[in-house]
Order: sequence, then C-alpha cells, then structure tokens
Amino acid sequence: MRVELIEGRTAITELRSQWDAVYQADPEANYFLSFEWLFGTSESAGASSFVLAVRAPHGDPGYVAFLPIRLATKHDSEGFYNEINLSGNYVSDYNGLLCRPESEETAIPALAQKLQEMNWRRLRLLNLPTSYKRLNLFLRAFSGESLELKHLKMIEPDGVNNGVCPHTMLPGDWDEFLSQRVSKNTRQKIRRFLRQVEASDAYRFTHTTSETLGRDIETLLRLWTDKWGERKGDRLNIILKTQRRMLRTAWATNTLFMPMLWHEDRPICVFSILVDQKGMAYNFYVGARDTTFKGPPPGLVLHSYAIRHAISQGFTKYDFLRGDEPYKYSFGSKDAKIRSLLLITQSGKNLGNKLDRRCLRYVWKRSLAFYKADDLAAAKRGFAQILNAEPNASRVRYLHAVTAARQGDNDTAYREFVKLLGRQPNSLKIWLRLGRALVARQMNAGEAKKTGAGLLNNSLNVAKLFSLFGRTLLKLDLTDDALAVAKAALRLDPDDADLQGTLARALRSRRPRATQRDELPSLETSDIDIKTDKIPASIGAKTKVNTKVITTLDIDAQTYPTFEAMSRQKTETALARVMVTSNAKRFTSPKSPILQGR
Repeated sequence: MRVELIEGRTAITELRSQWDAVYQADPEANYFLSFEWLFGTSESAGASSFVLAVRAPHGDPGYVAFLPIRLATKHDSEGFYNEINLSGNYVSDYNGLLCRPESEETAIPALAQKLQEMNWRRLRLLNLPTSYKRLNLFLRAFSGESLELKHLKMIEPDGVNNGVCPHTMLPGDWDEFLSQRVSKNTRQKIRRFLRQVEASDAYRFTHTTSETLGRDIETLLRLWTDKWGERKGDRLNIILKTQRRMLRTAWATNTLFMPMLWHEDRPICVFSILVDQKGMAYNFYVGARDTTFKGPPPGLVLHSYAIRHAISQGFTKYDFLRGDEPYKYSFGSKDAKIRSLLLITQSGKNLGNKLDRRCLRYVWKRSLAFYKADDLAAAKRGFAQILNAEPNASRVRYLHAVTAARQGDNDTAYREFVKLLGRQPNSLKIWLRLGRALVARQMNAGEAKKTGAGLLNNSLNVAKLFSLFGRTLLKLDLTDDALAVAKAALRLDPDDADLQGTLARALRSRRPRATQRDELPSLETSDIDIKTDKIPASIGAKTKVNTKVITTLDIDAQTYPTFEAMSRQKTETALARVMVTSNAKRFTSPKSPILQGR
C-alpha cells in the first residue's frame, strides 16, 4: 500500500469523486466524514486540513482509504510542539477514517505507519464510532516503546456522558413509530401537544430558507446562549463563532434542515439538523428553546415534529448525537458508544525530535513576538527549533545568534555567526556581531587569529571585506583600528585601490585638520599619494597566495583590540551610519520569508 499526503484546497477538491466512491462503499461511514461536511466549502470542518490517502496496490490508480487530519502547533515551557488532530475534532460529533471494507487489513495499518513517520508529540483521536476491528488494526501498528495510549474521559461536569449517543430507528409510518417506539404516556403527550399547537392560530412551524437563514441562525444562538452561555465562560465566543460557521457551511452544501416553532411573533424553539442522505438519518446538531415560555413543552413538540418530518421523507434514523440527556430516551432511543483516545510520545517531544515543517512560519512569528517582548529564553528555543528542522534558514540563524548573545550565551552566538559567515563571508553586520561575541568570550589574540584565519580562508573577496571593515571603523572614529585593518588587508592585495584609499584616509584621520598641511612633508615621505589616495605597491608585503589569509590576521592587524573597541559601539547604529549593505531587509520583519534556499 502507498500512502500519499495530499494538502491544499485544490488538490483535495480533485479527490471528490474518489472520496465519494469510498464513502459510499464504507459501511462505517457517517455524515461527519462526508465530503460536504469536511471540504464542501472553504469554511468546512476540514478547512486547513490535509489528507492521508491510501492507493490500491498492483498499479490501480484508485484510492481505498482516507484519513483527514490537521496540524496544531502549541507551546509550553519546553518550547513548541505539534499535535495531530482528526479534521473534525472539536467540531464533529463523530470522527474517524474511510476505507473500503475489502482493504481494511492492509490500508488501515498503512495509515498508522505513515502517522508514525510524521513529527508530532500528541495524536488526538476524538469521538470515534469506529468498530473494534478497525480500531485494533489501527492501534496495533503504533510502537508501545515510543508511545503511550490514553483513553480520554467523556463525562461532563454536569454528569452527561458524551461517550454515549442515543438514536432511534424510524419505521415507515408516524403512527407506527408512536405505537412501537415510545411509551404509552409519551405517546399521549406527543399527540396532545402536537394537536394543541397545530390547532391554534397562535402557533406555527417554519423551515429556514435562504432569506431567513441569517435571522434563524442568530435566533438559535441567542436562545442557546441564554441557556448555556454562562456555563461556557471564556469559551463562549469561539463556540458561537464555530457553530455559526458550521451551520452556514451545512446550508451551503444542502444538508441543513432548520425547523422553528413560533408563538405568535415569538420564536420559542429552533433546531439545526444535519441531513445524512447516505445513512438516511437526521442528525440533531444544535437546538435551543426559550426557557421563559409557559405553554406546551417546545422541545418535545419540535422533536416530535422533526421525527414525523423525517419519516415523511423516507429517513430511517433520528440520531441525537453525543450525550445521554434523559429527554432523548423519551423517543425510544438506544445507545451507541464512541471513544476518545490520545497517543503521546514517551519522550514528551515530537517524534523525530523535530517540528513539522508546515508550522515553521508560525513558529517564526511567535518566536519573533517573544523576542520583541524580551522573552529571550522562549525566543531562543523557538529559533533553535526552526533551525533543527530547517538548517538553511539564515535569517533565523542570525536572530538566534543575536538572542543568544543578549542572553550572555556567547558560545552559541559565536558558533552561529561562524556558520553564517560560511554562507555570507562579506557581511559586515555578521562580522561585527562575531567580533562582539569573540570579545565577550574573552578569547585571547591567538585564538582569535586562528579562528579568523579559518573563516577568511573561505571568503570570496577578503580584500573587499577588509576595505568595508576599515571604512566602518573610520565612521566609528576608531582610526587606529581602521589603520591596522587596512595595513593587514594590503598584504592580501597590495595593488587594491580601495584598500590603498582606506589606508590613506585612516592616516589623514589620525591628525587634526589644522596640522595636516604642516605634516605634509611627513606624508610625502611615507610614499602616500594624498591626491589620489593611492599607496604604492611597495608598501604592502609581497606574500605568496598560500599565506595571504594567515598573515592577514597577524599582530599588526590587532584583531582582538579592534573587536574589543567595536564591542563598545551599537552595531545597528554603526551599520546605519555606514550604509554599506544596500537593499538589506531587517531580519526582524515578520513579513520577510525566513527559509532561504528552498
């Protein structure tokens, strides 16, 4: 079996015909795994999800199984980590996978194996009506050595068990339903209250239309909030937003039935029912009633009306979905059981000890926010995690080094700047930062010389680098250091005009302007052409090519004191004054792409 990872709305939409074929063939399929519910619109339950799709063997181009999942990225004291959720987690009453029954034995373990190859710390499997056989095929493929399985409790604080899903089967006739499915007392109540409502001009039933959709959804959510809002606390707004989105999605895919009971101009009860054509079921999704209404019980009346309507349309099941509230059993319901499971890595870290690459841009933005808020520890962890997954992210590496330096971790800063110079050997910004890290590490001149020589050995244009370096030092009024750098650089290329000019400017800068004319003879005797800023080639040491880099950082360059002097300056201020790197974007822009070389 070959398992493919399919992501992006366009690619998933192209699966529609094959998804529908597997959905129709799967005896365990339910409405919440339909293409309409998961991917029917850009706001469906599967929006931002991706799909693991199993291809049939032996060259068959078709698919035999699908697992819709989505990625979550979370943060704690140990850093960022990933969680894999089923696409319908927190939205759908039922979740799971689709599979042709003849392919279960091979396709389901293949899906589990593919998941083990991904990077995550938690795999959250909520609300599974999956059969024991399928669940066993799926779970036994996971390694008990690296993963721990937990069964999640599904009982709410008020005692409602969401692991129980009552449903009632519908015969072909309403009177038959009343006589066979409900008790005598309930049958009498249903008939009496329906008769009372339908015989009165004060009451009426309506069905939502495209013109009334917005009004009816807001009415439902208002009544629901009156009953449950205080209990939901801080989660209320996100719950309402999600319910509003999913109801509009169901309407857009022609799978929403919304009956409403009115008393005169007052809505007293409204239901949202998801219509499952494959399973021939009405799924009671969200309902609410006016708790202040005094009259026939609106909930009992509207459920009776909806069940009668379902029977008239040929449907065979009325599913109350999750929760064993007592009123659901008034309609002759029987229980179905579902499970919620959690797989957690034993290490407490992502499998493979890496972040999923899909989350790197999000981690970059969050880490950057930590950096700006001076939460340097969190920012440094985030940058390091990105680099672990994407070592070529130069912008991230730079900020990781800067953050480490700000924390006093100069060993890390030094190593990171060294790596950056391997890719950007002519970057003054990185050189200046490296210098500060060298000083902070209290390296002796010999170690600095050895390190610098090794770095410069890979430089594409060492002479140009030192010319820019010297000019920067002059702008910082570090004249002696600029002179030392220029003299050392001329050993690389005694004929380089830029270096000769830099040395001349450094010499002139050492003297007050008033005395420069008086000292003209001494300049002339130094063989410097003050009109052209040129230095004859005879001044530079005639070194061989294979010794140029080593001699560059000789004692005349005073590398360590130079870096020590620079460490007293603000690097960003220095670069702003020099302006040696045009069109350079700041590394701290969240809009900048962070992954180079991809």
